[in-house]
Amino acid sequence: MYKHKDFGFTFTVDTKPKIPQELTTLFLEGVSLIDKDLIHYYSKLKFNNEHTFLLSCEDEPIGYAKLFEDNNYSLLLEIYVKKEFRELSLGTFLLNSIRKYVKSINSELRTVTLPSDRVAKNFYEASGITARVLLMEEKRENNRYRP
Repeated sequence: MYKHKDFGFTFTVDTKPKIPQELTTLFLEGVSLIDKDLIHYYSKLKFNNEHTFLLSCEDEPIGYAKLFEDNNYSLLLEIYVKKEFRELSLGTFLLNSIRKYVKSINSELRTVTLPSDRVAKNFYEASGITARVLLMEEKRENNRYRP
């Protein structure tokens, strides 16, 4: 468990908890605004060696992340913080907790995000993560930007 005290509250990241369905639903609803079909496809994929991280304020779940181990890499596919807790560096605290875990298992971190998800792109770049591989597909008619 990782702890962080700020704003008069204790924030924790618990490893391998059960993630509340409300949080995963909020995440999928948000990214589905970008590309509903693609998110539906990826949400049905099955990965091995899942590790979950639950971000809480006191005892209230406010965010989570899902990480999958594959060979020498740990793949971060989902990271989410409730809107009312954003801009407080809690996403960075969650990501840094994941980084500590990944380092402890001698793995390297990789992340996945939609190229048009500017919120995620900016978050990752501000955290020192950059794009190395782009997944290309046929161009679509509609733009896919998060409102």
